[in-house]
Amino acid sequence: MLYVHRSERADHLVAALGDLLLEPLDDPLATEVVAIPTRGVERWLTQRLSHRLGAGPGGDGVCANVDFPFPGGLVNRATTRACGFDADSDPWPPERSVWPLLELVDDLRNEEFLAPLTLHLERAAPQRPDGTPEGRPFSAVRHLADLYDRYAVHRPEMVLGWAGIPGGAATEGSGDEAQRDEVWQAELWRRLRARIGRPS
Repeated sequence: MLYVHRSERADHLVAALGDLLLEPLDDPLATEVVAIPTRGVERWLTQRLSHRLGAGPGGDGVCANVDFPFPGGLVNRATTRACGFDADSDPWPPERSVWPLLELVDDLRNEEFLAPLTLHLERAAPQRPDGTPEGRPFSAVRHLADLYDRYAVHRPEMVLGWAGIPGGAATEGSGDEAQRDEVWQAELWRRLRARIGRPS
């Protein structure tokens, strides 16, 4: 079951969460799942919950068997389960999609649509004595893979529009640069989707 609690004060939320977690699940080996925005919030929650949970009255200082995924990870788990495919073989998480994306950026470096990214990568890369870029731009491409993942979670209508799927819509950029960014990002994403060979 999914519960959504809202409050302007985090201490009220953690008190409600503690009350909820005091009720044992039907399966004693099942893990409670609580979505968190940062690892710092996870540490704070486990500290606060340890004062409420436990075997003895008033808690015994232990917060255990609680999983704290980020919202995107939680959505990904739910989606993969609902769609019936294995999350461990999903090629779209950034830590996996970065590798075909890196190959694609290397292959398309001279394509006109990718000129803004190529220029950025050339400026950011260390230079060899002859002036050519040295090495592969992993960190920048990993950042791009993370962006694509965030777009899928927070702006799915834009990604659906890129894929030409009904219900999707291209976003309106706030200026020429924003529109140029969307053009090359959309085209690169479509080519990544074709290379991976599975819908995101």
